Amino acid sequence: MIAEPNSTILTEAPTPASSLVEDSPLSANELYQLTLYKWRYSLEAYGFQQDEVRDLMFLKWLHASRRVVP
Repeated sequence: MIAEPNSTILTEAPTPASSLVEDSPLSANELYQLTLYKWRYSLEAYGFQQDEVRDLMFLKWLHASRRVVP
C-alpha cells in the first residue's frame, strides 16, 4: 500500500515529536538515513526516474544544509 501525500493513518493518540526521538532505539544518524531512504522510495513509487530522484534528493540536501533558500 502506498500512502498518498499528506495522508495520515493514526492507530493511537498522537505523541509529541520530542518523545518519539527520545524513545527511539535508533541514533539520530540512523533516523536521518531511514528518512532519506523513505523519501527516495516514495519518489520512485510515484514514478520518478532514478536520475530525477537523484536530482530531487540533491536539491533537498542543498535546502536542508541551507546552501540555497527558496
